[in-house]
Amino acid sequence: MAGSWAPVVGVLLLLPLLPLASSSMVFKLDGNVYPTGHFYVTMNIGEPAKPYFLDVDTGSNLTWLECNALAKGPCLTCNKVPRPLYRPTRSKLVPCADPLCDALHHDLGTTKNCRDAVHQCDYEIAYLDGSTSLGVLLRDKFSLPTGRAPKDSPFGGPNHYSPGQATLHLDTKSIGTRPVPVVLDSGSTYTYLPGDLHTQLVSTLKASLGKSLKEVPDASLPLCWKGPRPFKSVDDLKKEFNPLVSLKFGSGVTMAIPPENYLVITEHGNACFGILAHQGLDMYLIGDITMQDQLMIYDNEKGRIGWMQSPCDKMPKSKAVIVSRI
Repeated sequence: MAGSWAPVVGVLLLLPLLPLASSSMVFKLDGNVYPTGHFYVTMNIGEPAKPYFLDVDTGSNLTWLECNALAKGPCLTCNKVPRPLYRPTRSKLVPCADPLCDALHHDLGTTKNCRDAVHQCDYEIAYLDGSTSLGVLLRDKFSLPTGRAPKDSPFGGPNHYSPGQATLHLDTKSIGTRPVPVVLDSGSTYTYLPGDLHTQLVSTLKASLGKSLKEVPDASLPLCWKGPRPFKSVDDLKKEFNPLVSLKFGSGVTMAIPPENYLVITEHGNACFGILAHQGLDMYLIGDITMQDQLMIYDNEKGRIGWMQSPCDKMPKSKAVIVSRI
């Protein structure tokens, strides 16, 4: 929000206030790849604490929440929320001169301007999919399911999580020859590849498919197929799609991506390709569709990332969660 703080509809950036000691927490994950398009957790924010939805986004180091400073009715373009939007107050504004504002802009690679907004810290973020987030920095508290009160101290974190560079394969066929950095981004619904490698992957995939599949238009995604009968389940996909997409890392580790992790079934019963091209991208951006039924482990203390097949429809016990510093 440019200029001084004013009653407008915008986006609130929250300072995460978490315990500094190592702890384990279990959150219930809601949402889906299609048709919701994202996954989210419910978190209690403010004093008194009230529930809000937060996207789970490993591709960003900032936590922000849509807010409404107007009293002119509901926001028609805002995301789904379990209650009225967050209402910011002047007392929670972070001044532009505050070191936290410097840290925010350092992370974003931007320069702050305090001439027009001395009493607040403005920010703007542009995401890979073309969307943006515009708002101000505020201090507030959120409670976590640990049975302990939140501390009045902020936490740091990586800008994104990357297991390193990998080469792309379809079954035994190599797609391109150059290793490309891999970024795990749970804030992206689909998986994205550099344009040239995506073209090669699609061409190789089409050549491997049987004649029972017919390419058809579908508003959901650019590339879709119709089977002998409308697809209704993952089991139906396995009958028609056999190729396995994989990422092979230099360490010898492989991330296997079976058909159910690169296809979605639309409301029309078509199977659509959930790996998309992004021109100018020089990385493999692994989104929610590829992370489905994968237990992703982020060990910030030791700087390690791991994954394994897991039935993600079952809530794990707290003691079984990987313990790491937040």
